[in-house]
Amino acid sequence: MQRIVNVWDLPLRIWHWAFAACLAALLYTGLSGDLSLLKWHMRLGALMVGLLLFRLLWGLWGGIHARWRGYAPSLRQFVAHFRGGRVDDPHTAPGRLLAVGFVALAAVQAATGLFANDDIFTEGPLARTVSDALSDRFTWVHNRVFMALIALIAIHLTAHVVYAVQRDRTPLAMFTGRKRVTAHTLEVKMSGSYWLRAALTAIAAAAIVQMGGLMP
Repeated sequence: MQRIVNVWDLPLRIWHWAFAACLAALLYTGLSGDLSLLKWHMRLGALMVGLLLFRLLWGLWGGIHARWRGYAPSLRQFVAHFRGGRVDDPHTAPGRLLAVGFVALAAVQAATGLFANDDIFTEGPLARTVSDALSDRFTWVHNRVFMALIALIAIHLTAHVVYAVQRDRTPLAMFTGRKRVTAHTLEVKMSGSYWLRAALTAIAAAAIVQMGGLMP
């Protein structure tokens, strides 16, 4: 038996779209070749660090379905998904891997960007805290990880095309928060303490970025 319930809390949905917009803007400002955009690239990089910090913390004490324990990968479920044994409870097996992959790769990209340099005009806010050789290594990684992120974006968008062809409403869940799941799935209910937790998490993430001197 299935039912439609609220599984994605509003803080997670806001984070999802902010992350997508920030990632798109970072790719554009970093790959356009316009040197005048590099200052914005660095500001967006600091914003991405804040977003990632929020998500990591929200994965510890946020909505029940936003917590990291629900993202444990399963090869058996992954294979079963493509053999017609799809289970949305509320995550699909490929969806769990994709979500973790996005956060992990974005974290590597953001972290290395803090120490990167272009040997000419621009350097990350923490580049001078490490040796030139180490900064160059971080730069090498930073200049390549984005390709894996683009690959994940392509996979994500392809999945949405498949959903559209199948007339599957799953992608709408990140707009509405509601999804058709099995009967035993817990529904997320927002409360005053819930919003306080979200606000404090956002403040903590912003404070870490500010105190770390990451915002140019």
